[in-house]
Amino acid sequence: MAFRIAHSFRPDPTPKQKASKNKDYLAFIHELPCCVTGRYGVEAAHLSFASPRYGHYGRGKGSKVSDRWALPLHQAEHRRQHGMNEERFWSSIGIDPHLLALVIHGIWSDLGDDAIAFATAIINQTLADAGALRSRDEA
Repeated sequence: MAFRIAHSFRPDPTPKQKASKNKDYLAFIHELPCCVTGRYGVEAAHLSFASPRYGHYGRGKGSKVSDRWALPLHQAEHRRQHGMNEERFWSSIGIDPHLLALVIHGIWSDLGDDAIAFATAIINQTLADAGALRSRDEA
């Protein structure tokens, strides 16, 4: 059976939604290592550039983005993220921040504060996949 897409149906590419804020989730983010350097002592860095593929439509002028799109970044990396084109920042590191944010949020949603060890392992694996972690023999 073939499926057809109606030509007259064009969904709004930027749905309007009030940003959800969750202080417990942000406290959880502060317990994690930086997803760029692996260092502790992080800030919650919200992704502001859109990625409709993952359901993130960016933020409008004067609006904030949902805490779902927050990632742990060390203060220096957070400043660097805001000091340049954000999409270029993440691309240069080799990390898909939207996917990582969704995975971390999903783990926290399922496990709450017990998710710290799981999220830390995922961040470390993401850093390794991006080539940001070197073995002790290479250091």
